[in-house]
This record gives sequence, C-alpha cells and structure tokens, in this order.
Amino acid sequence: MSIAATLAAHKKKTSIINKYQPTTQEGAGTTTGGVSTGSTKQITTSSSSSSSSNSHGSENTVAPPKRQLYTAGSQKPQPTPAAKKPKSSSSTTTPPQCLPIYLDQVVSDATGSQINACQYNTTGEYILTGGVDRTVRLWNPNTKFCIKTYEAHGWEILDLAVSPENGKFASCGGDRTVFLWDVLSGMTIRRFTGHTQRVNAVDFNEEGTVLASGSYDATIRLWDCRSQLRAPIQILEEPKDSITSIKIKGSDLLAGCVDGSIRIYDIRMGTLITDQIFEPVTSVSFSKDGNCVLASSLDDTLRLMDRANGTMLNAYKGHTNNKYKIRSCLSNSDAYVLSGSEDGNIYIWDLLEGEVVHKVEAHSKIVSSIDYHPNQDRMCSASVDGSIKTWSTLPVGS
Repeated sequence: MSIAATLAAHKKKTSIINKYQPTTQEGAGTTTGGVSTGSTKQITTSSSSSSSSNSHGSENTVAPPKRQLYTAGSQKPQPTPAAKKPKSSSSTTTPPQCLPIYLDQVVSDATGSQINACQYNTTGEYILTGGVDRTVRLWNPNTKFCIKTYEAHGWEILDLAVSPENGKFASCGGDRTVFLWDVLSGMTIRRFTGHTQRVNAVDFNEEGTVLASGSYDATIRLWDCRSQLRAPIQILEEPKDSITSIKIKGSDLLAGCVDGSIRIYDIRMGTLITDQIFEPVTSVSFSKDGNCVLASSLDDTLRLMDRANGTMLNAYKGHTNNKYKIRSCLSNSDAYVLSGSEDGNIYIWDLLEGEVVHKVEAHSKIVSSIDYHPNQDRMCSASVDGSIKTWSTLPVGS
C-alpha cells in the first residue's frame, strides 16, 4: 500500500474513533503558509562567502517555457480536514527502538570549518562531506579515518552526489562549477561550467550517465557524463528563483525552489508538474515508492505532498528552520520523517501521526545536513560547528 493510501486509511480510522468519543476534541489540522506566489525569500546559507557574491539571483530574466507545462495544485494546498488525536506525553518520551537516536561515532569534531553536505555512498560503508574549507573528504565512519581529500574547488562546497556504482561523485559550490570526480584516483574527470551563479544542488540519474545541477541563477542544467561535450544537454528555465534542492528518480527530476514551488519534470516525456506551497523550499526528496514528496521550507514546517494531485497529506512542525538551508529525509521504511534544525537538534516525526517522537540533541550549532543509511537504521549528521556524527539504534557498548 502506498503512503498516500496508508495515510488516508489512518485518517479515516482516526475520524471514526473520534466520532464515538464521549467528549469532543479540537482539531489539530495544520495550514500552509500565507506567502503569495509572487513573493520570494532569499535563503541564507551558513557561510557569508557564498551569499555575498550573489545578490541578484531573483532578478534573472526567465526564458519562456520550451514545452507545454502541466500544472497541478495551482491553489494553496490544504491538509486533510480530519482532526488528529493528540498523542499522550508518554509516547514522545519512549521512542521506537528502530530509530537511530543514539550517538555511535564522532567521525570528526573539527571546529571552525562548517560542513554543508554529508552523504553516505550507495552501500553505506563510507561518508562524503564538503564545506567551507573547499575540500571534499571521504571518511570511514567506523574508524573515524579520513581516507582521501579531494581539492579543486575555489569556493565553498554546497552539495554532493554519489554515482550508483560508487566509482564517481559530483560536487558543486560557490565557484559556479560542477566537478565530476574519480573516487580512487582523487582526480577530476570533468568540470561542467555554464551556470552564472553559485550551484546549490547536484544529483545523478539511476544509471549514473546524467548529472543534474541547480543554481542560484534559477536554471537546472543536465550534463552528459559519458561524452566530452562541454555544453549541457538540456537547460530547464521554468523556475523563477534560486534552485535549492534536486533529486532524480527514474525519469523524474524533482526540484525545490525559493519561489515556493515544487517542480517534477518528466525528462523522458518532456512534461512538468508544479505544486505551490507558498514558502521558500530548502530540501526535497521522493518517498521510496515515488508516490510522495517530502519538502522542507522556511516556515518551520515539513510537508508531505501527494505527487498524483498535489494534496498536502501531512505537515510536521516542532523544529526551527526559518533562515538557513537545512536538509530533511525519510527513513528507509518511509515510517519516519527526519530533519536537522537551527537549534542544533535532529527531530524525528511519525509519518502517519505527524507528531514528534524524538528529539536528538546532536550538535552545538545548526544541523545543516543529515542522511539516512541506505541499508540500515542508521544516519549521519553534519553541522555548522564542523562536527560529523553517526547515529544508531543502540547505545554504544550494548
């Protein structure tokens, strides 16, 4: 059963139970933000160096769409009206045992070198990190050993992506360049140039043959990783402001944007679906079944959207995210929603109930990036304070 169907069944069951309660309860439904489509808010990166060099991204002239656009959810999405029964306080103090809430390793406790991105490789054996020191580092999280350092960027690194076969990875940042690296040799295979502003996000397709990049210049560019072609194979110019996050699943490209929109491109068919959440989007990701989209935004809210019709299935609140780009993700089973926070904590919500089930006191400063292990109930996190940590379901030594 898909997430959307499971949520619908859960809300229906809850409404039936509430109907026969002896006392009435106030609805706990959430509403979306009230910012109009035309207003945009610039996302403040954790580093002053990248934000100072790009002050006119929202004034870019956007070219007319190159193909017919299919737009869904043009009205502000509303949550399901059924009220959710609040969970008792005891349920929030006893988290499920499958959650990675215990500190496993402090991979690095370096200070003064903030981390903007951390990511597992596709097998979960290693962790890649990148930040303001302009280097990418490959870590063994079990031994806390830095295996290799990759240096070529002239500005801070803002995002990373690992190819499916683990032999290559891509990095991007404030120098307006996308680098394609060979993991073993540590050399750059390609340098993709063409963006006119900093590059905020990158991701590979499932075959590792195409690399997508999203920039502050309000464009998404697709690059062929197999040929020596210097120009992008396609430029997507529909966004009206800075691209903050990109994910590819199959032939679908998911993009989050400061203009308050979530866009899903079908690259194979040449179509586009746009959903408005009316708040600047900082992070987007697909659910494992591909039927839902999780989006973080600068109103201290995460939203789970139904991909089919643009309906908001649930909203998740409790963390702080109103100024910086912070990444969020789903657990491997799609049962839990996880996000960093500007207060230094990691928050975990039950996907169905929408309630916080645990708050992990993780870092001393903003948790800029988290990533869930691809095969196990583990996660890694990185912070503006320069530390990198891994988390497991059991306390150390148990």
